[in-house]
Parts: sequence; structure tokens; C-alpha cells
Amino acid sequence: MNKYRFQLLLTLGLILSIYGSALAQAEELKLSLSRDFGYSSGTGSIQGRFSMKISGPEDLVRVVFLIDGQSVYEDSEAPFRFQFTTDSYSLGIHTLNSVGYTSGGLELHSNEYRREFVSAEEGWKSAGKFAIPILAFSLAVMVLSFVLPTLLGRGKRTALPQGAPRNYGFSGGTICPKCGRPFAMHFFGMNLLVGRLDRCPYCGRWSLVRHRSLAELRAAELAELENAQTDTQLSAVGEEERLRKDLEDSRFHDA
Repeated sequence: MNKYRFQLLLTLGLILSIYGSALAQAEELKLSLSRDFGYSSGTGSIQGRFSMKISGPEDLVRVVFLIDGQSVYEDSEAPFRFQFTTDSYSLGIHTLNSVGYTSGGLELHSNEYRREFVSAEEGWKSAGKFAIPILAFSLAVMVLSFVLPTLLGRGKRTALPQGAPRNYGFSGGTICPKCGRPFAMHFFGMNLLVGRLDRCPYCGRWSLVRHRSLAELRAAELAELENAQTDTQLSAVGEEERLRKDLEDSRFHDA
């Protein structure tokens, strides 16, 4: 009998343990730290403006944000958030965490962050170590974007019949704003905020262009074909008119 009672107590203990673990997870207070403006090394050094944000149970009614164990801000409305500037605190390592309170009276403690607050000078110096190589690489790409077409013989214009179907490749296609002809965008084109700087292989001019859909490109090909047919018809009419005039002139001279 004692054996069965022991097994029952063990089972109840296991159930309560699982229930308690689930309840603890449901009542978890999670703190996140995000950069709003400034520098973050990715290894613990920060400088600038940052935000501490809290997510927790639905009945969370109050959160106290702490830096080095001292209360720095109290928020009683969701979303629970505290924004701070590292320059307002001494340089060095600081501990960031929070304590939350539920409507049922539970006190919850969040995870914590340990971050080193560094000076603005050190932050910009460290950021420059990453920014300068990136800027140099971007400048090199810009230069090569203009030099490569000449080195590879791409400065020459491409002779392709108007209206001819074409493959726009992996980079996609665009339409030249100068001559109106669609062309495949080049790998040496340079991405800018307002568009992509690329060279039309037909008229040879550089323009800011944007990606066009396949339907737009096929429509541009059709427009090319219609223009070519119109030009051919006008040319034929002009040639016929010239022959008629020559015939009339010859008749006049014969007389």
C-alpha cells in the first residue's frame, strides 16, 4: 500500500513540476536591447541612443527599468519601453535589467545585459574601421562601372533590329529613357538611391533606369517593331514619290 502511495506522490510531484515550469515560462519577463542611433561593436561596446523593451504576460501592469541595480525609469503602460543615451552615464561596464509586476501581485525579473559604455570619439573611431573599407570598395565599384565597359569593348553600340526579341538575363531588363529601346541591365551598372546608372547598348548613352516587368519590355519591343514598320513605309512612300517626280521631270525634258 505504501508502495502505491509513494508512486502516487511521485506522479503528483512530477505533474506539479511540469505545471510550475509551464507557469514560469508563461510568466517570463523578457528584456531586449536595441540601437536607435549610434555605435554597437557587436561584442558588448555601445555608444549613442538605445532602447530597453519588455515583453511579458498579458496581466503585466508595471515595469521598472534598472541600470546597475538602480531604478532609472518606471512605465505603467504597454508597450513597456525606456530610451536612454549612453553619454548620460559614466564610461565603463553597466548592467541593464528590469523588474515587472502583474495585476495579481507577482514580481518578475528579466534577463540582463552587460554592456560597456564607450565615448563618442572611441565609437566613431571603431565605426570608421568598418566604414572606410566599405566606402573604398563602393568607390572602386563606381570607377569600374565606367571603366569596364570601355576595357571590355562595350563602348561600341550594339546593332540589333528593332522589335527583335531578346533575353534579359538574370539582372532583368529596363527601357532606355533616351531612345526608348529595351535592353538587358548590365552587371557593371551602379545602384543609386533613385535608380540604377546603366548604359544603353543601342544609343550609347548613360541614364538612371529602373527594373521593368517582362510585360513592359515586350510592349517596348512591339513598339520598336511598329516604329520600324512605319519608318519602312514612309521610306517606301518617299522613294515612290521621288521616282514619280523623276519621271515627270524626264518627260518635261523630252518635250
